[in-house]
Amino acid sequence: MSAGGRKLADLHTHLFGCISAADFREFLLDKDVDWGVYRANFRQAYGQEPPVAEILERCRTGMRGADSEFERLFVFGDDDAGNFGRFQAKYDMLIHGMDAVRYSSEEASMGEISMPTLLDGIGDFIHKIMARQRREGVGYIEQRMTLGSKYTPKQAQELVLGILRTYEEYEGSDVEARLAISLPRDNPWDAWEVVRSAALGPLGHLLTAIDFSYFEDGHPPKKQREILAEVRDFNRRHPERALAVLYHVGESFDDKSLESAVRWVHEAAELGAHRLGHAISLGVDPARFGNHTRTETVAERIDQLNYDLAHRDGLAKFGVEIAAASVEAELRKLDGCGAAERLAVEYDDDRLEEVRRRQRYAIDRVRALGAVIEVCPTSNRRIGGIDEPEHHPVREFLASGAPFVVATDDPGIFGTTLAREMVWVAEHNGLADDAVDHIAEMAWASRSEVLTSRI
Repeated sequence: MSAGGRKLADLHTHLFGCISAADFREFLLDKDVDWGVYRANFRQAYGQEPPVAEILERCRTGMRGADSEFERLFVFGDDDAGNFGRFQAKYDMLIHGMDAVRYSSEEASMGEISMPTLLDGIGDFIHKIMARQRREGVGYIEQRMTLGSKYTPKQAQELVLGILRTYEEYEGSDVEARLAISLPRDNPWDAWEVVRSAALGPLGHLLTAIDFSYFEDGHPPKKQREILAEVRDFNRRHPERALAVLYHVGESFDDKSLESAVRWVHEAAELGAHRLGHAISLGVDPARFGNHTRTETVAERIDQLNYDLAHRDGLAKFGVEIAAASVEAELRKLDGCGAAERLAVEYDDDRLEEVRRRQRYAIDRVRALGAVIEVCPTSNRRIGGIDEPEHHPVREFLASGAPFVVATDDPGIFGTTLAREMVWVAEHNGLADDAVDHIAEMAWASRSEVLTSRI
């Protein structure tokens, strides 16, 4: 499948999440994995033990139906949908299963990572992923990789360079890959040093972005102001190696008001994000939530009130009237409260309609800032629980002219393809026959190296 003769571009994927159930099952068959942490996390999320060892044993003996059993346990499907915690419990199979690649038996006893074993293992997976992308008509893929606490700075540097060397093998071919390093939200600085060094190295042209992902709750975009200023400075000094800022935001927002969830997306764009991962809160139909009560911290409420004052004129143009005197009075009242204290937020039909107007204002600002939204339909439906097509945020993005691309997020763990994701958007929104080609063209124009003017 192609758009106007051009290959498809999948701009939001995670390297491990691209591993298919079949490839991971094959990898595990001759491995001895300690599933203790995975089992515990799965039990906490699902209320039952995952029979991973038992299923793998049935796969080893060739028992009929065992491969399908493994796929059901591996894939985060429609029956699993609901929240990020359940998704993470499934994803943990990949994380802990990959420990069989990180450690040789001798080094495992000493708690030391075997970098040659790790790089060979990840390289094998990349080759399988690239072969699958080629078969599915994808000619360009941006993959995100988290540098976890398992690695020393030297090991992290080796890991990044090893991935880039594997990508180099595909340069000039009909399927190419680029890397984005996900920085930890709580402390991005150590990982940033690894990124900066690799970006300026001989293979730095294949490292095109940084990313913020994993659990979003408790990590407002404002916390990344300093590191994002550092990235902007790097880009000014090294325009030929400029790095796009990719930011998962507005994906999970049970811990805050709907207004704050919308604000976070706008603030990420203001801080310089080139692409916004998911941004469900920006476009999901507020009616989906119905009349309900949620809570948020005093700190979030204060940030929201200050946002309302700062954007009072712009909000008014979209029908959101901010009474400055009332806002200032509430700020004074909250001044003596603890930042972590939680406040109840009540929603009725009128307030939900106001949220819809706030979304349209924020979309207008995101568009003006030049940020692009990454829509991952299957991921949104299953992690975000947005299972009704009429409530999916892409409908509002289309209606408002918001710039967006369609991507897969984790095609392996979701059991999907980029073509299916684009067709879903077209079919469920009554788009014209050539819509899929247009969506594909939008992605090609939104590659990280294009948004940063590298090319």
